[in-house]
Amino acid sequence: MNRFPWMASLVAVALAARPANAQRPELEQISLSGPRLGVTYVTGPVGRAKLAEHDLDPLISQFGWHFEQVVRPRSGGPLFVIEEVLLIGAVDQGTAIPSATVLLGIRMPSGFEFGMGPNATPVGTGLAIGIGKSLQYGGVSLPLNLAVVRSPGALRISFIFGYALQSARRTRE
Repeated sequence: MNRFPWMASLVAVALAARPANAQRPELEQISLSGPRLGVTYVTGPVGRAKLAEHDLDPLISQFGWHFEQVVRPRSGGPLFVIEEVLLIGAVDQGTAIPSATVLLGIRMPSGFEFGMGPNATPVGTGLAIGIGKSLQYGGVSLPLNLAVVRSPGALRISFIFGYALQSARRTRE
């Protein structure tokens, strides 16, 4: 006589509801990193005042490195992207303005992408919103991005481009 018949039923239902490994979606994790360069235009009263303090023009150069992690189903569809972008600006003006941005976003199969996240510089933080298109050439990704960073009294508009090599690893989820 089974003293706990409900427990056997519960175990049977749990095992039947659990999908087999073959039914789970296979995911691909892709890491992309590479150099970035571009320009940023700074506007707004606070942004212009900060530039004037250091005798800088509102159009500044940008050089840096981009790290990216992507997860996508092997069956296709949109990619879920986390990007970390580290830049040094205004080197053409004899100074170095570091910035760090983390973007959470989505890249469509067509290569169109968008995301948003925090941006930090020595003068403060802001909200970064980026859109762009990643072109593929062999195993090389060629991203073209337009970013806007908004903070109180300042607006920065950047065009950034570069390249990245893919390294992929399959996982089961």
